[in-house]
Amino acid sequence: MKRVVQPALSRSRRGLSRAESIGLAAIVLTMLAWAMLPATGQDPGYHHFADQREWLGVPRAADVLSNLAFALVGFAGVIRLASRRRPRFAPATDAGLWCIALGLVLTAIGSAWYHRDPNNATLVWDRLPMTLVFAGILGAAIAQRIGSDVGRVALSLLVPLGVLSVLYWNMTGNLALYLAVQFGGIGGVLLLLVLTRKGNDPFPWAWVLAWYALAKIVEYWDRPIWDATHGLIAGHTLKHLLAAVAGAALLWPLRARR
Repeated sequence: MKRVVQPALSRSRRGLSRAESIGLAAIVLTMLAWAMLPATGQDPGYHHFADQREWLGVPRAADVLSNLAFALVGFAGVIRLASRRRPRFAPATDAGLWCIALGLVLTAIGSAWYHRDPNNATLVWDRLPMTLVFAGILGAAIAQRIGSDVGRVALSLLVPLGVLSVLYWNMTGNLALYLAVQFGGIGGVLLLLVLTRKGNDPFPWAWVLAWYALAKIVEYWDRPIWDATHGLIAGHTLKHLLAAVAGAALLWPLRARR
């Protein structure tokens, strides 16, 4: 008999309650409001990473090859999601997990492509799959902490919004909407942790946020870490590894057998 891990506050199919509708509307309006902030352009210096070493003909090899961590975590997630022996979650949670696993695999490809030749054109293919991961994380968190129906609606909005945010930046040079999707989604998960009870939610959201925050910190300190380690490793390479750990933490509950 299949064991289904239901969201903490929703255990059956039903329409959106007034509170859930208000909560979902608040998340969407917050993102839209953030997108209305003054235009934020891409820093030209962003593409100048500290580690420029070539290895076996691969330029910027450390930043390129460290994307294998995303691929390994993503493929492991896909295999577990396809397994009949894994724990079963609500449909909206499963959909979010598929977005995360597939998004990590695609991020590995897009990020490796970008780091071979860093520029705004290749950065598009790095950021597009990352929005799939962000949408999956927030969608799964909403499904587990508020309800499956709300999570399904949120995911159906967040995936196209993420794609739109990257296309909008590519066409206009304005990063505001993309930043809203990325940091607004993480902020949304944080709010859910503060405002809702865990119930039987098995996902280690706090650990996911902690690993991701650490990844963003070392990304910012790319050059200082490179200098401090005397050219052993740079902050951006560490960012890839730590972000992959965050993904692994989120997919960890899939390891359990039914």
